[in-house]
Amino acid sequence: MSSSRKIYSRIPRNVLKLAILGEGGVGKTTLTKRIITGIFDSKTKMTIGVDFHLLKTSIFDPMAPEDADDVEQIDIQAQMWDFAGEERFRFMLPRYCKGAVGGALCYDLSRYSTTKYIDEWFGIWKENAPENSPLILVGTKADLLDESEIGNAEENLQKLADRLNISNWYVISSKNGRNIHILTNDLLIQGYQFNDKLMELRKKGQA
Repeated sequence: MSSSRKIYSRIPRNVLKLAILGEGGVGKTTLTKRIITGIFDSKTKMTIGVDFHLLKTSIFDPMAPEDADDVEQIDIQAQMWDFAGEERFRFMLPRYCKGAVGGALCYDLSRYSTTKYIDEWFGIWKENAPENSPLILVGTKADLLDESEIGNAEENLQKLADRLNISNWYVISSKNGRNIHILTNDLLIQGYQFNDKLMELRKKGQA
């Protein structure tokens, strides 16, 4: 076993590296802070390079039998990496995607132009994150849309997710909290499940 695998094998299954990706100004930092603190901060500053945040929480054991009466809660430490969206920082992204067991690829629902480079972001993720590491597509700033526009936004999200072959997607708002909890829970559960599989493969020397 290589020294890197020995180091990785000592990292607990409940320590998750998660990445928040997307163009500048789509609300990645605001989303990250909403997940961590539960508070909407309208005065976030532009991320320079990458910011690191730690979320300590718990989830119900996703591997528990469906008919279990008492499901254990698992303590989670989610290391959330918030990447700067500006092109001049993009050279840093491949290195920080390595070892990520889950991520959220974001764009601004009120500015569909923020999907212009989404294939580039997706490509960097696929090439550098562990193979099959789960990625969720996230449309942000739903509070800037009328409810009559949400249906169209969801349709666009679905089409984009299908094209990128991404299974899970959410329309969210960091301001009013729309779908923040369900997105967070999905990120943590998918990340934990993938990390568990990845660690088993690495123990066997297959990853």
